[in-house]
Amino acid sequence: MADTTLNRSLNGVGTSEDLNARVLAFPWTAMLARPNLETDRLNRTSSEVVRLSTSPPLAVKRPTPAVSGGSTTKWLAGFLMVGGAATAALQPWKLPSAESHSATISTKPFVKSVEIQRPSPATTANVVLPATFRPWQTAPLSARVSGYLTHWHRDLGDHVLAGDLLAEIETPELDQEVASAESLAREADAAVVQAKAERIEALADLKAAEAQLNRVRAELELSRSQLARREKLVAGRVITQEEFDSFLREVEARTAIVAAAESDVTRRNANLETRGAIIDARVATAKSRQSNVERLQQLQAFKRIVAPFDGVVINRTAEVGMLVTAGREALFVVEDMSKVRVQINVPQSYSMQTVPGVVATVSVPESSVAVSGTITRVSSSVDSASRTMLAEIELENSSLHLQPGSYAQVSLKTEQDHSNWTIPTNTVLMRVEGPHVAVVDPENQIELRRVTLGRDLGSRVVVVAGITGNERLVVNPGNDLTNGLLIQVHQKDGNGQEVAQR
Repeated sequence: MADTTLNRSLNGVGTSEDLNARVLAFPWTAMLARPNLETDRLNRTSSEVVRLSTSPPLAVKRPTPAVSGGSTTKWLAGFLMVGGAATAALQPWKLPSAESHSATISTKPFVKSVEIQRPSPATTANVVLPATFRPWQTAPLSARVSGYLTHWHRDLGDHVLAGDLLAEIETPELDQEVASAESLAREADAAVVQAKAERIEALADLKAAEAQLNRVRAELELSRSQLARREKLVAGRVITQEEFDSFLREVEARTAIVAAAESDVTRRNANLETRGAIIDARVATAKSRQSNVERLQQLQAFKRIVAPFDGVVINRTAEVGMLVTAGREALFVVEDMSKVRVQINVPQSYSMQTVPGVVATVSVPESSVAVSGTITRVSSSVDSASRTMLAEIELENSSLHLQPGSYAQVSLKTEQDHSNWTIPTNTVLMRVEGPHVAVVDPENQIELRRVTLGRDLGSRVVVVAGITGNERLVVNPGNDLTNGLLIQVHQKDGNGQEVAQR
């Protein structure tokens, strides 16, 4: 730019006076004032100024071969040489280095406000878990007998009391079985009566045999006494030997009669015992048949389907005329909603702290009212498939505003290990190397620190390792945070949270 202007000033010079006037009119003052221009403009013009300062003295092209005033030409050449040297001497002042230029740009202020949070001791934690309402009792009512449904008396949503009739079933086959069983039972009863009569008869025969035995025994004793007397008569020759021998044979015959009578008594005793065993067998048969009758009569009672407890009919599939098969489909489902069970699947990480008596708050998303309660019972066993433990909370539901099967949220207040710390979940920066936090050190510089996380408490998370508890943590740290980045804490908000800027 300066060369162009100077060349334009020198071109077309005719006389020495014109050359002197044009040199004096050249804007040397504007060239010396260029350090006040912006940095980018200086960069663009620096090469031109350098060329101006380092170029040899310009040779003046004269339009005419003869020019007067040689002293004037020498003066102009010397002036140009002094001006070039002055321009070169001014170069360091006019052109800043690249290092100073980048430093000027880097110190340009860029403010971004961030919130600061501090860790809290892990004493107690509120963990929110999904849960399900279950009825206090539920009973699907199926038919116990096969037949045809003739009537149903309760419909969906009806409130029933224990023993209320819900439906009736006609069972012709069962009725025939009951009639046949009753006939067999009566037959067995008659057989028992007959066996008992036979036993009585056998007992009478036994008594008659015993009386006969006593009579022949008496006759035998009489014969034996007479035999002893006749032995004396034979010795005194009062009677003959033939008469004595005849009486002796009579005594032996009576002895045989006594033995036969004793055998008869023994036989009749055995017969009496047999009659007793027959009676026991027939009595057992009669009882078995009577039990079968009672069983079938109990099945007949299932022709009437009744409510097992107070509750609400939540399902009905019974229709008049439908074929009902015993033990198949449920005709009614009744639930007792006076109480509800809130069932929670507690993760393994909280299973040790979840015991009966732990305070819990049950809320339903559709309602703004929360119900307080305590853990009533736990399974004390972790399911190997889901790694959760089943826990229950009992709640009164006399108004039936808690509907079984509904989704609920349970907030458990559990004790935590006092040696750990909790931090807000929005202070955690997840990176490939693992979770980090952005810590503001005492010099207000960022330090990215890796941490080891423990239990997830919902809005907060337990830190097992990586912090000591007195750190200042940046909320919602971005990926643009780097180690050593300067942070200036300049104010605190209304909640006492520090706000920093960088």
